[in-house]
Amino acid sequence: MNTYFNEFTNKPEKLQGNGAYEKLPAGAICGNGDLGVVLSNDETDLIIHISKCDFWKFTPGAHNDGGIKSVGNIRIKNIDLSDYNVKQYFNEGLLKCKFSDTEIEFFVAPQNIIYFETKTPVSKNLPVINIEIPDTCNSVNSEFAENDVTCYTRKFTGENIDIETAVTVCLKKISTNKSDDCSISRYCVSVCTNFDSINHTKKAVEMVSDCDYDANKIKTREKWQKFFNSSKVTLEDKKIEKLYNLSLYLLACCMGNKKFPPGLFGNFITDDFFPWAGDYHMNYNYEAPYYCIFSSNHPELFEGYMSPLHDMSENAKKFAGFFGCKGYALPVSFGPKALDVFSQADCKEHGVLFLGQKSHAAYACVIPLMHWFSTYDKEYALENYYDFIFNVALFWEDYLVKENGRYVIKKDAAHEIPFYRGEKFRYTTHFGQVNTINAINSLGLVKLLFKGVYDMAKELNLNSEKYALWEDINENLSEFPTFIKHGKKCFRYSKFGIRWRNDNTVGLQHIYPASQIGFDSGEKLLKIAKNTYFINDRRLDDNGSNSYLPAGARIGVDPEFLIEGIHQNIKEFGLPNGLFRHYGGGIENLTTIPATINEMLMQSFEGVIRFFPCWNKKSDASFTNLRADGAFLVSAELKDKKISSIKITSLKGRLCKVNLEEIKSVVRESDNKEIEFKRNGNIISFETEENETYLL
Repeated sequence: MNTYFNEFTNKPEKLQGNGAYEKLPAGAICGNGDLGVVLSNDETDLIIHISKCDFWKFTPGAHNDGGIKSVGNIRIKNIDLSDYNVKQYFNEGLLKCKFSDTEIEFFVAPQNIIYFETKTPVSKNLPVINIEIPDTCNSVNSEFAENDVTCYTRKFTGENIDIETAVTVCLKKISTNKSDDCSISRYCVSVCTNFDSINHTKKAVEMVSDCDYDANKIKTREKWQKFFNSSKVTLEDKKIEKLYNLSLYLLACCMGNKKFPPGLFGNFITDDFFPWAGDYHMNYNYEAPYYCIFSSNHPELFEGYMSPLHDMSENAKKFAGFFGCKGYALPVSFGPKALDVFSQADCKEHGVLFLGQKSHAAYACVIPLMHWFSTYDKEYALENYYDFIFNVALFWEDYLVKENGRYVIKKDAAHEIPFYRGEKFRYTTHFGQVNTINAINSLGLVKLLFKGVYDMAKELNLNSEKYALWEDINENLSEFPTFIKHGKKCFRYSKFGIRWRNDNTVGLQHIYPASQIGFDSGEKLLKIAKNTYFINDRRLDDNGSNSYLPAGARIGVDPEFLIEGIHQNIKEFGLPNGLFRHYGGGIENLTTIPATINEMLMQSFEGVIRFFPCWNKKSDASFTNLRADGAFLVSAELKDKKISSIKITSLKGRLCKVNLEEIKSVVRESDNKEIEFKRNGNIISFETEENETYLL
C-alpha cells in the first residue's frame, strides 16, 4: 500500500451549521506552506478555493469582520462531475483528477504559482476557466488585462484598517495542444500580496510571464520528496501510517510563511467567515500543531512560529505591567502584526481578554523549548527566541509568591472563565476560578519554562545572575495538587478553585506537552497520572485528543488503547482530506497521529532515549531519523519482538544516553571502531562527536 497516496471517489460534502467543525473543508488539499488550495464544487462546476497565510483584514476589535480572508476561487466550467475521482500524491504535492471524460492535474509550486493542466476529448468543448474574487467584508476589488494575462486585485483599506493588505491574482493560459483524440491546455495562476512585494501586481504578472510548467512540477516533486525523506515511520497498520504521512503533509502545506504562521484554520479557508477570525489562540490551539514537528525531524516548520509573538512584545510588556510584573504576559488571542482582537471593554482584567488566565505566554514557550532541547542550536536560539523566553521568565519571577519555602501561583485560572466579562458576570459565582491557586497546567508550564531558560542561559553563557533564583524556583515550585476521586488518588485541576472537568485535557497537559511526568518520574507519580488518565476516556475530546493520546504514551498506558483511540478519531472526526472535524479548531488535530505514534516508538524528553517504550511488541514497526532531545537522529526496527538496526546520529556532539539492556557494543560508523560506553542498570551512556553516526 502506498501510504503517501490518498483517493477521493465522491464529491466532498459540505455540512450545514454554524459550528467551527462545520467550516472545515472536506475536499482535496495541496499547498506549498504559504499558498493553499482546496477542491470543492457546486452543482455544475469545479471550484478551487485559494487562501494564503498572509492575507488578513487588519480590523481591530473582537473579530469585527477582521481576520484571515479568502483570496478567491478558480472556477472551472464545462466539465461533468458525475463521475468523480481525485488522486492525491502528497510525496509529490500533486493532485490528479478524472471527472468523466476530463482529466485535470494540480500542483502548487514553491514560488506561489498554482499550475494545472486540463485534458479533454477533441469532440468536447474546452473547460472554461474563471477567477472569482469575493466582494464580502468591504474589500476593494479590481480586474484588468495585460497582454495574455488577466489580473484581479483584492484590497482592504480605509480608516478602520490598521494595516492595509492587498493581493493580486494573475491567470495565464500557457498553451493548448491537440492530438487526434484530445486537447491538452495548461494554465498558471500566480498569487502575490503586498507583504511579498510592495508592487505586488507587477510581481504577480512577472511570475506568470516567467512560468515553466514542467520545470516547476519537477521542483515541487523534489521539494516534497526531500520533506518525506527527512524521516520515516513504517507500521503494520497502513491506515494509521497513511494518516501519519498525510498529517505531516497538511502541516507543511500551511507552515511556510516566516512572518505569518498558520492560525486556527491554516491556509485551508474557503470564505471570509471562519470562526474566531482564524486567529492565534494561545491556550493550546496555536501551539498544538507544532507538537509533532521536532520528533518528526521537521524543525524547519518552526521558522514562522515566533514572528507573531515578537510582534506582540510591546503589548506583552504592557500586559505584564497590569499585574505589577516585569517581562511578558499575553492575552488569550491575537492576530499577526499584533492584530488587536483582545481589547474588550467589558473584560474584568484591564479590558483585555485574559479570561482569568496568566499562562498564555508560558504556553507559547513550549514550542521554542521543544526546538531548543531537540536541536541545541545556540545561534538560532539566541537570534530567534531566547529573549522572548527570558522575558516570560521575568514575568513569572515577579508573579510567583513564595510561601513556606514553596513558590505558589495565585489568581491564574486552569480553564478560561467564560463569563469574566460583561454585566452578567457575578464574582461570587466564579469566586473559586477567579481566586485559583496552583492550577496544574500552569505549574507544569512554569516548571518547563524555568528548566528551559536555565539550561539555555547556561549553554549560551548568559544571565548568570539569575541562576540561583532559577535553581530555587525549579527545586521549590509547588507540587502538583491531588485529590481522591472514585476512590483513587488523582491530579486535581487546582489546589484551590476548580477540582475537575469532564471535558478538555487541561488536567493532563503538565504531562504533555509540558513534559513533567514520564517513565523516570517514579512509581508513585506515574500511578497518580494513570489514575487521572482513566477517570474519563478523553480520546475523542473536542479540545484535547491531541494532548491526551501523546500523554498516554508518555506514561506508558496500554498501547492498544492509544491505537484504538487513533482509529476512533479517524472514524468519528476524520475527513477524506486528512483534516479532523473537531470543535476546538482546525489544524490543531493534525498533530494527534504523528505526535502519538512518535511518542509510542521513541521517547527522549528525560534525557534518555527509549525504543518502542509504549508499543505492542507483537506488532512490527520501524522508524528512521526521528529526532531525540539532545540533538540526535534515531533509527530502529522492531521485528519478531526484537529491537535491531539501531542507528544514532549526533548533530551536536552531546552525551548520549540510551535505555536498552540488550546493547552489547557501540560502533562509530565512520571508521567501524567500537567506542567506550558506561552502563548503569539498563541505561548506557557514551560521548559523541558532532555529525557522527553510531551503531548499537
